Amino acid sequence: MSDSRYLELLGETDLALLGRASGLGLDAAGFRAAPAAITTALSAEGTFASLFGPEAEPTVTGISPLLVFAVLVHRGAAEVATAGYVTERVSSQLVVPVFDSEQLAVFAADVQRRLFVVELLGSFTRVMSGPRWERRAGRWHRRRFSELDPVSLALLLRDSPGPERAGIYRRLGDLALFLSGVFGDHSARQTLSGVDVERLLRSIPESERAGVMAELDRVDALAPLLRALGPRWYRLAARTSIAPATVRGLATIAEEFDLARRFLVFVTNRYLFERRDRLFPWQPG
Repeated sequence: MSDSRYLELLGETDLALLGRASGLGLDAAGFRAAPAAITTALSAEGTFASLFGPEAEPTVTGISPLLVFAVLVHRGAAEVATAGYVTERVSSQLVVPVFDSEQLAVFAADVQRRLFVVELLGSFTRVMSGPRWERRAGRWHRRRFSELDPVSLALLLRDSPGPERAGIYRRLGDLALFLSGVFGDHSARQTLSGVDVERLLRSIPESERAGVMAELDRVDALAPLLRALGPRWYRLAARTSIAPATVRGLATIAEEFDLARRFLVFVTNRYLFERRDRLFPWQPG
């Protein structure tokens, strides 16, 4: 199923490069006839070298960001399987080694989880932002909305009808995972006002708020708050979704949120960090 999904995500230029660089000799039509070959092509040493090696092809500018992410995620899955340890940021200035890379290797070995990470990264190459008007105390107020701001997204829940809430919860979970995994250095430095912390806490049931607070050393620090709320947002998305396959997928990522986050940290540290400005042309606050 994941191979067929890649056929939907990747364009003709992407597939042509995959066939050439991997040594499989397939074109787009060839991959459509044998979709299982896509995973082999994404994992091939020649594909990685063609995009990121010292003799990278000068004509790869026409490829999509999704191909870049797919190749890097597959490369990361292969490398984490042989890594002795991975690094973990415990504060804005302190990074420590963690010797449990085997758990990440198991996570990344699953094709559906790799595809989830690829699509997550691709979904943040463009973000929505702009003014938003909201009515409070009988008056209209202009507020800036950004899809990269979890507080902005959380406020959407207040005025959204039931059927739309699953999508907002899903995007909140995605944002928590993305910011803490790819831009962990930014979120580690960011603090929130008491009002914004309260707005985020109101996005989850009141019965769960005390549990979140108990997990935090500091209530105003964004990074640990995202790690605490992220899996809860995914669970809420699963509870409010009406698509059985989506429910199963979101419930799984809710349980494995920290593994997904740490795998993203691994891929970012190895490959994405120096490419973030190009792949994500905006910058988080």
